[in-house]
Amino acid sequence: MITDIEISSTVDVSKENETYNVRKNNLPENTKVAAAAWSSASGSLYDDRLLVLRFIFSLVMTKMPGFTLWYFEGDGGWQDDTRILRWKRRKQRGINITHYSELYEEMLERDNKVKFFRAISLSELSIESVVKSLNEDSHSYIISLPGSTNIKGALCMGWEHLGLFDKELLRYVINNKGIIFKVYGEFDDPEYGFVGLGDPELVKSLVQ
Repeated sequence: MITDIEISSTVDVSKENETYNVRKNNLPENTKVAAAAWSSASGSLYDDRLLVLRFIFSLVMTKMPGFTLWYFEGDGGWQDDTRILRWKRRKQRGINITHYSELYEEMLERDNKVKFFRAISLSELSIESVVKSLNEDSHSYIISLPGSTNIKGALCMGWEHLGLFDKELLRYVINNKGIIFKVYGEFDDPEYGFVGLGDPELVKSLVQ
């Protein structure tokens, strides 16, 4: 399977590299951030993302014992706070993701408007539904975190859909010794996959 996947990495995304570049002002202060990218070029967005995510899942399970993969999704904009909206959100909790064991949800309120954020723990059987969901909402994240991590801590602060990675969510993940993944590659690109950001030593452990 690895022969179908191209892998690259960099120890510092703030310096020019061929894997993934981020300007320093978009990174947590005084934090060195590494990146790894996994991609496939079969020509099918769904098949390539499915292949790569299955590979990443196997890497995390093998090389990061005690870690859990989470699917983080959240609203991009503020919505009017109504009973109907809250009812719909309760009915939709985790509806797109299958075979999960835990689900956390938080609602943020501001000026009579709300945003909802969710975290869903993933199993190997969840992967197909995750890829389908990501094809509909590329703003969602997949995050690998130690089992003892306070997941609600990330949900309570929320995140913005500006750029590929939210700066504060990235800070939270790195401070908790995790890796945050995001899809890359649009419908007309030659290859599709995932890029992961995290502490240099942790990222290195995945690509060695």
